[in-house]
Amino acid sequence: MRTPVLRPISLFFTPALLLAACSENALIAKDEATSPTEDIVAPDILVDPPAIDFGEVLPGASASATVHISNVGDDTLAVSGLTTSSGTITVTSVNPVVAPGESVETVLTWTPLDSGLNDVLDVDSNDPDQPRVEVPLTGTIPAGDLRIEPVYHDFGTIDVGDSDTVVLTVSNVGVGPIVVSDWRYDANDGDLRVLDAGGLTALPATLAPGASTEVLVEYAPSADGGDEGGLTVTSDDPDEPVIVANQAGYGEDIDPCDGYAQTVTVMLTADDSWRGWIDGTSFVGPNADSWTESDTFEWELACGDHTLALYATDVAHAVSGVIAVVWVEGVVKFVSGPTDWTIVDSAPPADWTDITFDDSSWNIPQVCASSSIWGASPQPFYDQGAQWIWWTSSCSDLGEAWLRLNFTVTAP
Repeated sequence: MRTPVLRPISLFFTPALLLAACSENALIAKDEATSPTEDIVAPDILVDPPAIDFGEVLPGASASATVHISNVGDDTLAVSGLTTSSGTITVTSVNPVVAPGESVETVLTWTPLDSGLNDVLDVDSNDPDQPRVEVPLTGTIPAGDLRIEPVYHDFGTIDVGDSDTVVLTVSNVGVGPIVVSDWRYDANDGDLRVLDAGGLTALPATLAPGASTEVLVEYAPSADGGDEGGLTVTSDDPDEPVIVANQAGYGEDIDPCDGYAQTVTVMLTADDSWRGWIDGTSFVGPNADSWTESDTFEWELACGDHTLALYATDVAHAVSGVIAVVWVEGVVKFVSGPTDWTIVDSAPPADWTDITFDDSSWNIPQVCASSSIWGASPQPFYDQGAQWIWWTSSCSDLGEAWLRLNFTVTAP
């Protein structure tokens, strides 16, 4: 058996390897000596709840919520501000200094006026990581409910020239306010229109719960036929943002003279003889050739224009003249004199007795200078204010005369 030979083991390191090992050990020792681990001391804010919803609140009422502001850091927390932009939020003050592990409370109160809430509570502090915490704030108010009464109105039949009105009541029957943003009136013509828009004149207009305003609509038909119109109101009513109330009516052009007539009475005489026409239809009386006697005639004349035409002639070659009185419904309307009548002294065209004849170029009759020559026989005429008339004031001119009286019968 062969005995093994034991030899000594030697470790061999190169100079470069030894130098690298020494340098690494030296750097580690230096870092451990100069950069020991240190704990950071600072405040740390925590706001709870992170958001607030006040829910539904009636205008004028209030709702409150509590916000907890805690310091979960290692240094003192300094609260420097609690602010909102809404004028309907109040915030209670807090102790601005919050020690580590402690908290403070602030109470937010919302008192809505006429709209909902969409705001932010800004919490400012000396937290180095989060110097401002924003807490969203929301809330709603109950909805309003807009109505127009009546929703439909029929004016019925109205005569052309007449008018009628209806009052439309625009009201808020809900528990919250209503903001009216617009209104308009649409009609098939101008016969239906808004006379007064009431509280809707200035927009936007807010109607509180239970409040109302009146809109006045007029119907004044200008012609035969039906008319329609409608008031449209736009608001923030969540169920019916646009509501309409309609109106209708029928215009009727009625002639007030339709079927209407008046009694026209004429009393007259002439020196010496006369013949007459009413609207071109001739008439004559038993005393037409006697100046000492008079004749009276009566007609039922419809509404409209009429003409009384007279032809007179002097037969006795002494004195000339015509005298007359006209009653309408028993009331003296015209008497012979220097007004109303026209006269000409030479034969006119054949149609001179017609209503449509133009007598604008004829003359105004002359009142006879003396009435004594006719004695007392014309006294009934004198009692009514009538006078003898002719185409000269002397009334002694021999010859002929043509006279016209134009008048109109009207409905009461």
